[in-house]
Amino acid sequence: MIGALVMVIGLAGTAAADPALLPDAAALADDATGWLLEGESLPPDYRARLMRMPPEARLQALVFLRRAGLLTADSWALSDILAPAPTRAGDK
Repeated sequence: MIGALVMVIGLAGTAAADPALLPDAAALADDATGWLLEGESLPPDYRARLMRMPPEARLQALVFLRRAGLLTADSWALSDILAPAPTRAGDK
């Protein structure tokens, strides 16, 4: 009984300590939540969409998709996760 109480308190503290998602990851999380609620799977271009994000947002998005149950079969190489986002033509 005490062990269960300690676990509940520990999990409650963990949820509050989760950092907020970066804007790119939050936008994908919003879309993914809609897909999940509508019973859809990931769209075919989800990988390209993730690769346009900065690596830190990409990692957050991948974790979100995995926790939501949408990312089950595809594996991501560490080099893909950490690859820099492509720069825009006007950025220098």
